[in-house]
Amino acid sequence: MLALHQSSSSSHKSTANILPCRIHHDGPTKVTKRYWSPQEGKDGTKTSHFRGRRLRGRVIKLPADYQGVVAKSTDRYLPQPIKSQSGPTFTAVDEDIEIEEEEEEPPEPVRVLDQVSTFDEVIVWDHDRLPSSDDPFLKGIEEWISFAEAIHGQPVEKVSIQQTQTGSKS
Repeated sequence: MLALHQSSSSSHKSTANILPCRIHHDGPTKVTKRYWSPQEGKDGTKTSHFRGRRLRGRVIKLPADYQGVVAKSTDRYLPQPIKSQSGPTFTAVDEDIEIEEEEEEPPEPVRVLDQVSTFDEVIVWDHDRLPSSDDPFLKGIEEWISFAEAIHGQPVEKVSIQQTQTGSKS
């Protein structure tokens, strides 16, 4: 299990980018305008170049009640509750009843994640064309929101994420 720790310095806003490539690096980097400077199109889409390849991006706004979080894993865990070691109590009637001891599994440790920043939009990129409405990431965002609303009991007719391109909804 995971627990999110919000620090006072985690108010940084960012934009999540889903790129159609694999980058074998997971640490901080100094990205400059020379390497990454998406240009906004008239229709609300984005265009950029990465290592000489043209990329087209569709901006997806998260619904108003949702917030994306960029988190960093830590080596910290939440403290586990201490269980009392008192055994069962018996009355005169209970002496004839055999009590089975239940083997309880220890609770699963809860790892702490530090919140680095938040985002309210995701840009899904594709090579030379805009991601289609059946893109796995676009569908995944819709399904995750539907799942979250079903779990939390919020009535929803149909979940649809808003895309900035005019006239298109998934």
